[in-house]
Amino acid sequence: MNAIDYAKKVSDLFALPKTVVRVKSLIDDEHSDADSISAVVQSDPGLAVHILRIANSAIYRFPRKIDQLPRAVQVIGTSAVYDFALIFGISNAFSKEQGEFVDLDKFWEQSVSCAILAKNLGLLCGSKDADRLFVSGLLHNIGELVVLKVAPGLAKDCARFDAKLSPRDCQHEVLGFTYAEVSAALCQQWMVPDSIVSTVAMQHHDESPAETLEVRVLQLAYELSIINTYSHHFNLEAHLPRFLFESLNLSSEEIEEALDNNNYQVEQVIHLFNPDVFQSA
Repeated sequence: MNAIDYAKKVSDLFALPKTVVRVKSLIDDEHSDADSISAVVQSDPGLAVHILRIANSAIYRFPRKIDQLPRAVQVIGTSAVYDFALIFGISNAFSKEQGEFVDLDKFWEQSVSCAILAKNLGLLCGSKDADRLFVSGLLHNIGELVVLKVAPGLAKDCARFDAKLSPRDCQHEVLGFTYAEVSAALCQQWMVPDSIVSTVAMQHHDESPAETLEVRVLQLAYELSIINTYSHHFNLEAHLPRFLFESLNLSSEEIEEALDNNNYQVEQVIHLFNPDVFQSA
């Protein structure tokens, strides 16, 4: 199977929750507003609590507590409500996958690290789409859960990377493609905005800077999230190409500071997306 086949197989097995589909239809309707979208979200108590938690989290740093859903939708933005509703649905759908094949805690640590780094680095570099970069980072590796659901043995083999074999190269050896391709294919099937799909698809760097700022930022955030999550295999000096941050006019000191800030924020944010926390909340 190729990457699209994996995404299609999971899409056939798992239908998006009706609430998520309705939110998407409202966002596409130019006559809808925050109140109509929040009314749909309110019909799913779990999702409503999730959106309120996100609006009050370190992601947005709003100065006052938000306890009304319409206000939460306004703070997050209507488009982002769909993105987070989709991630909520995906997270719960895959929450019972076989943890003996891959380290699911590491999966979420990498995903949230990439998301936070992408947003913070995007802001530092003047990106106008920093919030979308957060979502791109959060979704960048969802392909791992797809392969885990369809072929857990192959997912286990893809986790056998080390200091001499990167996750990307390991995935290519095992599957013939990478999780990035599966992630992008699934996002496309579930009507995630094209700007996110294309950025997710291009998360792996070549030997020269990517054309767009958002892709350069995500490529850097991806590499840093790997180094940060799997520090027993990887480190900045040996595994981070300098052009990834120099092409963004960032210094090595700024990269180290971004990682320090990331570690603090991951602790604050990861509980919002880890499905085990959903179930225990």
